[in-house]
Amino acid sequence: MFSDDERERPSWREIDKKKDRSRFVREDKPQNQSRKSKAIIANYKHKLKEAFKSGKVAEAVDKLEGDTEEKKSRRENLRILRESDNVEKFRRALEWYSSSGFTSLEIDILNRALGFDDVEITLSVLNLLKSASNFKDIISNNMIVEKLNLLLMTVRDLRLKFLIREILNKDRD
Repeated sequence: MFSDDERERPSWREIDKKKDRSRFVREDKPQNQSRKSKAIIANYKHKLKEAFKSGKVAEAVDKLEGDTEEKKSRRENLRILRESDNVEKFRRALEWYSSSGFTSLEIDILNRALGFDDVEITLSVLNLLKSASNFKDIISNNMIVEKLNLLLMTVRDLRLKFLIREILNKDRD
């Protein structure tokens, strides 16, 4: 008989071959992907995320279901709130948003509204924030808190100062 040291041991290559023949090995293993195909997949996933984020997917679904004037108006107002730099258009879209029964507030819309140098827009969006169902999620965002603190230090309107303090204190409760 052979001792443990004398018997022939299989090479790593032979061990790997046996593993690959096992009935427990999945047959649908992905082939080694080239860098190019990985880049294509990553680009596709990025574009898909952007499409969902921008509302283009919802737009396509609306078109398939049948586009009504109400859906077109909603889509256009949300686009203005996310992208527009025009103060008057933004103000009208924000009024629509307030009256449309939304219970939550998108951080992107809040960010854009805080970027305008318009007290009425800021008051409107902060009132929406105060009653938003996702208030805690938004106010836990450090960037939003920093913006509110900066606004508190720089703004002169007392109504706005009071509202910002109320929001920041509501967070501490």
